Amino acid sequence: MTTRYPILRHRELRPRLRWSAWRERRAPLAAGAGEVLVHEIDGEHRTGAVDTARATAVTLVDVRPDVQLFAEWHLAPSDSAARFPVRVTYHCTVVDPVAVLRNRRTGAWYPSWVLAQDTRPFRLHGEHPEGDENGLQRALTALLSPSPAHRALPGIRVELGQVTVGPAWPNDTDEA
Repeated sequence: MTTRYPILRHRELRPRLRWSAWRERRAPLAAGAGEVLVHEIDGEHRTGAVDTARATAVTLVDVRPDVQLFAEWHLAPSDSAARFPVRVTYHCTVVDPVAVLRNRRTGAWYPSWVLAQDTRPFRLHGEHPEGDENGLQRALTALLSPSPAHRALPGIRVELGQVTVGPAWPNDTDEA
């Protein structure tokens, strides 16, 4: 389930006198394998044994190691109007679920989007000729290996998994 990674579910628990409070009492969030509950109490996020009666919100966070996330781009070769399809696999692990929740309103809690917004691969736009998929793959790996995420993702460790470059395909152009 990488589409909702790392925040799987979030529930506001207060005020108690609203319609959805019945559902929350009947089916509370429970952490399974590779998941952790983070409670918000008095404006602070806490894990572990907490006084759930004082909690104002609870969030289920995925802490499985090496969750695969993907980013895709299309890069132009140097000698034609075709495009190389590029797919980069990242391995992400939540190391601090509290930091993830503190920064969830900044957009950094949605790492798939953050990783796909990386503009560094476009530095190689037009650098490799058509048919040089291996050269482009080596260049992308060298570019992304030192720092896989172009922007800090608080509480998440990001490692470069694999860079895949397909053969260049012609651009879709409208002939009409």
